[in-house]
This record gives sequence, C-alpha cells and structure tokens, in this order.
Amino acid sequence: MPLVNYCKKCKTEVPLGESCVYCGGKLPKTGQQLSFGCTHVPLKDWFCWNQLLRVGLPALLLVMAVSLIAEAAAGGSAAVERMLKQGFLSTMLILLGVMLLAVLLLLLMQGGERIHYVLDKQGVHAWVYLEQENPLQLYARFLTRESVEKLVSDDHALPNLVLIRHQQVSWDKIGRVRLWREASVLLLYSPAFWQAMHVNCPVQEFAAVEEMVRSKLKRRKEVKIQQ
Repeated sequence: MPLVNYCKKCKTEVPLGESCVYCGGKLPKTGQQLSFGCTHVPLKDWFCWNQLLRVGLPALLLVMAVSLIAEAAAGGSAAVERMLKQGFLSTMLILLGVMLLAVLLLLLMQGGERIHYVLDKQGVHAWVYLEQENPLQLYARFLTRESVEKLVSDDHALPNLVLIRHQQVSWDKIGRVRLWREASVLLLYSPAFWQAMHVNCPVQEFAAVEEMVRSKLKRRKEVKIQQ
C-alpha cells in the first residue's frame, strides 16, 4: 500500500507506526499520506498535449475571429466572402498544422521524466524529476538552470535525480474532481472549469487515492466528484 507517514526530522517517508524507524521520533497521525510514483513520457500523454493546446487553440481562434470581424467592419459580408474564397480558411488550417507540429517537437524534446505524487493533509503534490540535467529538456519545459537550482533545498530533492518542478493543489482550492477509472487518472480542477493537475495513478493504488480524495472533500458539498 502507498500509505506512509512523513518524519519531519529525517525528512523522509517511513512506514506507518507511532515512531520513526530511523530516528525513533514520534510520528503524528496528521503526517500520514499516500505516496507513489511513475515514469512519465509527456509525448505519449494526451493531457500534456491538452495543456499546450488549450492555450494555442484559443489564440488561433481569436486571430481568426478578429480577422473576420475586421474584414466585415471594413467591407461588409461581401468582403468576408471574398476573403474566405481567397484562401483564408486554408491559411488557418496551415497555421493549425504548424501549431500541432510545434507541440509535437516540444514534447519530443522534453524526453522522459519521473513523477513522485503525494496526497497529504495539505493537498495533492507532484514532484517532477529528470534523470540528469539536460539544457534542451529544460528549455522545452520553459525552465532555466537557475530555476532548477532554486529547488535544490527542497526536502524532496534526490541526490541521483534532478528536481525540476513541484506542483501543488490544495484541498481548499479544488473546485471539481474527475475520477477516470479506465485510465487510472485523477483529474483536479481549480477553479471548476480549469484543469490544474492530472495524477497518473498505479492501477492497484487508484482505490486508495479515490478514498482519500472523497475523505478530504466530503465536507465541501459544492465540489463535484465525477466518475
């Protein structure tokens, strides 16, 4: 089971119990948490595509709408019809293709990563690591070496891996949850219309994840938990 406790003195996860197996210190029940990890390839993850496209696609649609409105204001419906016949739509389709190709290349350059997920009293956390520091993989994630160096002091920084990001969604900030059992994925929305995090759960741990999510959010009646 992924249920463990966290020893603040040792700064490490330890088995459940009243005391730490390393230092013997007392362990509070509030330190209990779910902990698991996965190897992740952004290129193969639809949610990584979605994260980039939900920014790019609205921008493309906005350009298209502004262009049509401006043409209509300048020359009326005849000008819009002439604009469409002159290849405006095909130009937009080409731009869409270029955008998809750019996303493909960006995710390809990101390579693989390891993610450590923790569900605790504060919320849901995700620590993302690279096997080694790679400038190309950092730039493809819109990160710099300086931003990564700031995470060296994080309690979850590991000696053999490079911590590049710590993402957190607090329980009180969650507006909606979707439990996608078929893919063993937990989707968190904050606010209710914006997907803030997706958690790739091991199949055998999904039931424990669902149980903790329902337990932490049971008092917040306004939060919808969708199947």
